[in-house]
Amino acid sequence: MARILIVEDEESSFQLIARFLSGGGHSAAHAFDGQHALDMMKSEDFDLVVTDLAMPRFNGLRLIREIRSSGDTLPIIALSGKNADQLLLAQDYGANAAVAKPVNGRVLLDLVTRILEDNRGSWASAWIHPEFGSVDDR
Repeated sequence: MARILIVEDEESSFQLIARFLSGGGHSAAHAFDGQHALDMMKSEDFDLVVTDLAMPRFNGLRLIREIRSSGDTLPIIALSGKNADQLLLAQDYGANAAVAKPVNGRVLLDLVTRILEDNRGSWASAWIHPEFGSVDDR
């Protein structure tokens, strides 16, 4: 199915997200911060990026800004367990969706499927409510 770049500084979180995605038939690559992700994107093709927002050195918000400022329409899902405002900011920066941690595997996989089925770059942003896990199209 899809090749997905997971940008996550915590190995255990990467493993959990990768397991969710592999359950849906996707393959996952791991970048430990935003700069590592940009470096990987120069030499490898990905269908989607799932990025944590809170990372040392080069965080997810900066990554989203860098990807969008280059004109790339690669779909991006932002994750954060620290601050709901950061999730909204991630959408302002160009993330296609924002998901609160802890991540519900079924919700994440359904969201990935919806984004990948739609035209690249034209998908409307979504907010995954941390309490209810529902998707509200914006």
